[in-house]
Amino acid sequence: MRTKLLVSFLIVFVPYGLLHAAAAPAVKEYKKANKLFAASNYQEAIPLYQKVLAAPPDDVAVSAIYTKIADSYYQLGHYKNALSAYRGALREQKRSERPQTQYWIGFCCFLLGRDAEAVAEFLKIPELYPGSGMWVGTAYYWAGRASERMGKKELAAEYYRKAGGNGKSTQGRFAVKRAEAVKKTSTKLQAPNPK
Repeated sequence: MRTKLLVSFLIVFVPYGLLHAAAAPAVKEYKKANKLFAASNYQEAIPLYQKVLAAPPDDVAVSAIYTKIADSYYQLGHYKNALSAYRGALREQKRSERPQTQYWIGFCCFLLGRDAEAVAEFLKIPELYPGSGMWVGTAYYWAGRASERMGKKELAAEYYRKAGGNGKSTQGRFAVKRAEAVKKTSTKLQAPNPK
């Protein structure tokens, strides 16, 4: 009877102890990576975050680790790697966390000069997360900037107007003025040249 009790104890508690012991280094690595990140040592933080991602601590969301990796790459100017990591975070996030990450996906595309992709990514925010507050207006603004860079002035003006909303905030007034300026240049380009 004692032998069976001892074997049962070992079967139940030894694996738990091993799992707990294995999680301890991940917690230390994550804390160390966070300290490096806070000290702007992004290059050193990334491999630690990647190591932790393989076996994350129980109390840390996988999406949070992906976001730290993405933010680190972004700070280093490695936008392609940041884009990939933000997409990883988005897959793992709760719906309420997604608008901000979706914005950074669009912004990385914008910084990489992938304007059509940036517009598509920015427009996912008002489409998928219409109640996400400032992220909607910000997404429309940057969709306007990317459209303007592609020479699509009419579309850019439309996105700027949407970003401007009621035009009562400082950002709203700026976006409305931008829409008017783009519309004027678009009209000038379309007007026939009298000779």
